[in-house]
Amino acid sequence: MCLSETLHLAADISFIHTDHLWKTPGSWQGYQYYGPDFYKEVTRIAHRGRFDMLFFGDAAETPEIYGGNFDAALRHGIRWPKHDMLPMIPVMAEASPNIGFGTTMSTTYHHPFHVARVFSSLDHITGGRVGWNAVTSAYKNEAANWGYDRMPSAADRYDRAREHMKVVTDLWASVEPDAIVMDRENGVFADPSKVHLLNHRGKHFNVRGPLPVIPSRQGRPVIIQAGQSPDGMDLAARYADLQFVARRSLDSIAAHRAELDRLLVKHGRSPRDLGVLWLVRVQPGHTKAEAMEKERRFLDSLPPNAGMIELSFHFGIDFSVLRPDMRLSDAAELVQAEQVHWGSFLEIIATEGPETTVEEMGRRFIGQRAAHVIGTAAEIADRFEEIHEAGGRNGGIILSKNFAAPGTLRDFIEIVVPELQRRGLTRKEYAGTTLRENLNT
Repeated sequence: MCLSETLHLAADISFIHTDHLWKTPGSWQGYQYYGPDFYKEVTRIAHRGRFDMLFFGDAAETPEIYGGNFDAALRHGIRWPKHDMLPMIPVMAEASPNIGFGTTMSTTYHHPFHVARVFSSLDHITGGRVGWNAVTSAYKNEAANWGYDRMPSAADRYDRAREHMKVVTDLWASVEPDAIVMDRENGVFADPSKVHLLNHRGKHFNVRGPLPVIPSRQGRPVIIQAGQSPDGMDLAARYADLQFVARRSLDSIAAHRAELDRLLVKHGRSPRDLGVLWLVRVQPGHTKAEAMEKERRFLDSLPPNAGMIELSFHFGIDFSVLRPDMRLSDAAELVQAEQVHWGSFLEIIATEGPETTVEEMGRRFIGQRAAHVIGTAAEIADRFEEIHEAGGRNGGIILSKNFAAPGTLRDFIEIVVPELQRRGLTRKEYAGTTLRENLNT
């Protein structure tokens, strides 16, 4: 849905109250831990940089993969705690009249009627600035928290997701934009002919409808989907307005965009109907030396096993029990069997090389999981421009959450954004007040 070629900016602020970032130099200084004032300040900073969106991923579980228990995750503050960030969004929305907010709800564990109603209501509260990150939820402990003895297979999760997202979009369309009349003279509140039953009866869901929520200022919430597997790509091409993608090379970015365009056409859509936000970790400095020193301080603040804990969480196997010299190609079968972020693991093998060992990847995973650039405004802008070109100038950049908060975000806006604006890559002023307006302009 990025109808213009503007490079749109977003920031992944998932778990920036945790994920080993709580002790990163510059994080949380002067703020109550997890307090709303911090998130309002992050919003104000992002507004100054004319960001389109702040994004919250979610997984409602406590990691117990690494070491077979949650000791390491809790001791180091990695992926725990995990507050529900949805209630924070109305608070943050008050700090900016323009920024949009993407947040997560699972197609595996939540009912489509509930998702449609909650997100449409939240879209009203924010004036049309909400996006739904639709995820199929690939974590064992999260499945257990929702009452499953075993996590559903990837095939089952995506089968359910396809029906789920169809029901949600149909519910959002069940009330026409001009259904509310409010004719006081004749005593007519709404036109019944503009409100429609669904009577959906499917494999996974039965939903009568209609949705008892009127359309928001942007029509309906923006749909975000992050899957990189074949099923995830197909789901995005069917329903999403935005994809959130971690690719690590220009070649893989171009290949991803080409495959997405092919699938969009297959499903009767235009490539411009679906923009991609490419995940990039930045470490900006006024000089290269300053940026490198910030990076050194960031890496030095990490626990020695942080990368192994993250790998274990992300791919569903306990990397602490694998031989350190095991090659990534030899670990691939174990990861594939877990059906967790398999597309991301293939990307790592393709870009790191199959001979890379588990120990080597563990040391680099947090700093180099996604594309990354450490340097001056010109160096970061050059890299962003290359990525934007490789992606068909159809979307933008989402900053990875591995940064001092709010320090790194503030540095990025003060150091890098003026250079992006000077080059005409990013906007200097917002185009509108809704997330959809700003993404399309």
